[in-house]
Amino acid sequence: MQAIYSTFIKELHQFAKNRQYQRAVLALSGGVDSALALCVASRALGAKNVTALILPEIGLTSNEDIEHAKALADHFGCESHYQPINNFLVDYSFVAWEKTEAANESLKAHIRATLLHHYSIAQNALIIGSANKSDLTIGYGTLEGEFAGEIQLFADVYKTELVELATLIGLPKELIEKDYSRGLRPHQSDIGDLGAPWAQIDEILQQLEDKVDPETMIQKGMDALLVHKINRLVQQNQGKYDHLQKIQIGRISEAIKRAQAAEEASSLT
Repeated sequence: MQAIYSTFIKELHQFAKNRQYQRAVLALSGGVDSALALCVASRALGAKNVTALILPEIGLTSNEDIEHAKALADHFGCESHYQPINNFLVDYSFVAWEKTEAANESLKAHIRATLLHHYSIAQNALIIGSANKSDLTIGYGTLEGEFAGEIQLFADVYKTELVELATLIGLPKELIEKDYSRGLRPHQSDIGDLGAPWAQIDEILQQLEDKVDPETMIQKGMDALLVHKINRLVQQNQGKYDHLQKIQIGRISEAIKRAQAAEEASSLT
């Protein structure tokens, strides 16, 4: 995993250089994915060149997440801006058409992405996305919301691998071990939305990537409902992931594969 971490730093530095960016911006939620992205960015580009936008919904986002986000920005020495999204949500509440819960949740992700783009244009800053391979493969996020960004650093790394990497580099234990949530509605959690912890989901995703048939997984004892659910989500969201793969990931994806191969080879010697 150390080789993969070094690859993130090296490739982000080169990506920004190729695109002629000296600054970068990302949304910092207080979760493990964005925390790891901030860590990589501060080392790749220099902490003074990285800005974190902390974009909570007051009354919904937990105080713990807000405090974690602020503490992370301070720890890495990055500039941060605290901008609640509540006022923007009020403006959208006056639309003339019927609103749905799904539309309102998606709106929150879109507002955060819009603020990232506003900062990017104003400051000529690269938008760094922190969606991981698990999220992208099953479409657990909004395409122009959580999946916004000119580069998705972690698009070829599963959620459980990110947690392992976060542990390796010493991110706070309380941040790594807290319940994961998109934070779009009260009491939301990844487990509640998906029906299983990421360890189980990633095991299925890895086997699907290896072309293992779902029925074979079930015969080996995996939960049939979960296997079929995850396989269906992968099929439904294949186009979304392909789009990001072609436009945003590119050489970082290939570099990570080389780093993984090198680590595997060294472990055998």
